[in-house]
Amino acid sequence: MTHLARPRTRARRWAGRLAGLTAVSLLLGLAAPVTSATAATEAETADVTDGLALWYKLDAASGSTVTDASGNGRDGTVSGTADWSGTGQGLAFNGSDTYVKVPNDVMKGMTSITVSTDVLIDAAQTTPYFIYGFGNSSGSNGNGYLFTTGNSLRTSIATGNWSTEQTTKPSDAHNLTRAVWKHLTYTQTGSTAVLYEDGVEVGRNTAVTITPGAIGSGTTTANYIGKSVYSGDKLLKGRVRDFRVYDRALDASEVERLSLPVATQGVADDKAALDLGDTGAVTADLDLPKTGTAGGSAISWASDNTAAVSDTGKVTRPAAGEPNAHATLTATLKKGTVTDTRTFEVTVLPDFDDQA
Repeated sequence: MTHLARPRTRARRWAGRLAGLTAVSLLLGLAAPVTSATAATEAETADVTDGLALWYKLDAASGSTVTDASGNGRDGTVSGTADWSGTGQGLAFNGSDTYVKVPNDVMKGMTSITVSTDVLIDAAQTTPYFIYGFGNSSGSNGNGYLFTTGNSLRTSIATGNWSTEQTTKPSDAHNLTRAVWKHLTYTQTGSTAVLYEDGVEVGRNTAVTITPGAIGSGTTTANYIGKSVYSGDKLLKGRVRDFRVYDRALDASEVERLSLPVATQGVADDKAALDLGDTGAVTADLDLPKTGTAGGSAISWASDNTAAVSDTGKVTRPAAGEPNAHATLTATLKKGTVTDTRTFEVTVLPDFDDQA
């Protein structure tokens, strides 16, 4: 191709897991007690079901049938290896033969649409690839479709091949972070399309002229999760869960609600994993992580004594013979709209006295 594309457990049910993660994090290194992640209210975490056209929770234990929980009877079928291992981890896509065939004509009659999913892209994913693609193929090419990819992150809608694509993407053209769970949502109504990453808007296109229902005049037979409508593209390698299609454009608050479980768990996992080593006798600059390794959270740092340890981890030791210096480093973790903090107590030893 010549162009560059757990069942859902509501956030309120993450409370027990977060408490356990907090307990674990208290035991790491010399860190001070941590604060719990930003709590979501019952109203904020109420599920969004109005307008569901298709809902694949992807929470089966076995088999090749993907049940449609929307009540519309649009069950899908796993083609190739159906790996359901890992509780709450959705369906695994092996990158070689696994994909989900979605029933024909899934977008028929739609003038507006939302596609929302949790996805984990494997670090070994090859490109180009689709996370999902709904539309038609003609020979080896796509011929009218809607798709999302992570390299670079974008969603496009087209009436023909790639040259007809109308694309919604981030201004910085970044790739979707791999090896961590991400939440993606695309909404389209009228001439406006919006792309969200972890519940936060990252791209907007106000000049879209193609409606989902216009693709193939409503007839679409190449509707897939984990497979492209272009035969030369790669299959998805990773995991997908809680895949939803709505016949309306969700608003920003609804999108945020859907993203909360992934964002909350990501921040909690990163908080528990954050480790600066032994901070009780520091003599060299500290390496302060900027990205969480477990959940992909962005991490910023602040010091209450920059004369001893700067916000970037640069250490200034007291002169020989002076007392130890002390600083509290506060890490702020953020994923989507969820934030949390963790503090580390640092003791900086004075310079050695060469004359001693």
